[in-house]
Amino acid sequence: MSDEVRLSTEALHKLGTTFEIRAEELSRQLDAFRRRADAEALRDGFGSDEEARPHRELFEEAERALAQLQQRLAEVGSDIKETAANAQAAEDELVEMMRSVK
Repeated sequence: MSDEVRLSTEALHKLGTTFEIRAEELSRQLDAFRRRADAEALRDGFGSDEEARPHRELFEEAERALAQLQQRLAEVGSDIKETAANAQAAEDELVEMMRSVK
């Protein structure tokens, strides 16, 4: 087994972009979810505020969880892309150092 590690900065960048795209998609879905399940729609569907309350609380909890997930996906995507950029910069610097030794 080799001790050599090869980091593909291009693959990391693509992975980061994928996370960011999924975060954007989730954001759009969350907006649609909010439109379909707002408090007024729940009240109308259940007949009264009292009957809709448990469902509204579940809706609000789901909305918060989805918003947190969307934010985290965007952060992870950004962090992965930053890592890829830093790795590429370090690799470029190492290559330059090796060239100057020759």
